[in-house]
Amino acid sequence: MDEIGNMSLTMQVKLYRVLQEGKVRPIGSTEEDDVDVRIIAATNKDFEKEIAEGRFREDLYYRLSVIPIQLPALHERREDIPLLARHFLERFRKAMDKPIVGISPEAMRKLESYDWPGNVRELENTMERAVALESGAEISLRVLPDRIAGYSTTSPSSTGANGAAPFPTEGIDFEREIANAERHYLQAALEKSSGIRTRAA
Repeated sequence: MDEIGNMSLTMQVKLYRVLQEGKVRPIGSTEEDDVDVRIIAATNKDFEKEIAEGRFREDLYYRLSVIPIQLPALHERREDIPLLARHFLERFRKAMDKPIVGISPEAMRKLESYDWPGNVRELENTMERAVALESGAEISLRVLPDRIAGYSTTSPSSTGANGAAPFPTEGIDFEREIANAERHYLQAALEKSSGIRTRAA
């Protein structure tokens, strides 16, 4: 059950009864049937806050959270971004019947460095858009949204004397930049060696 935190209070009462008693009454029936189910529920809500503000039933929460799994945000597991991006590329490439065989190194670097506030769904949407717009053999920077590709419409006066991009006002996370560069070269070495780690090393 996805986004269970958006369930109405009325439906929460009904779901709690099913989980507590193991019975359902089919529509139009006067008799109840036994059910034996296991539920995997997902949400991006803060349940402590939702319960405190009366938007989610505490009893249902405890019935659902027998084995809670905390999934880190996508920006906290950047090593998953290339795997997910290629997975979505393959899915949408087949669905749209397009001869796209990969993602350019420049585009992949942008995907890896973006913070993905919308997590996996945002990445999925981005790849669907990219496949739809791409006319070449690999996903390029030009088909990525501006917020990811980093395209700028700034005037020449906003660039440095040598035409380089200005230093970001928020500064640079040097450790993250180094980690991204290291990841890029490791992936490139693995691709060049057909995934054979000893050759890549």
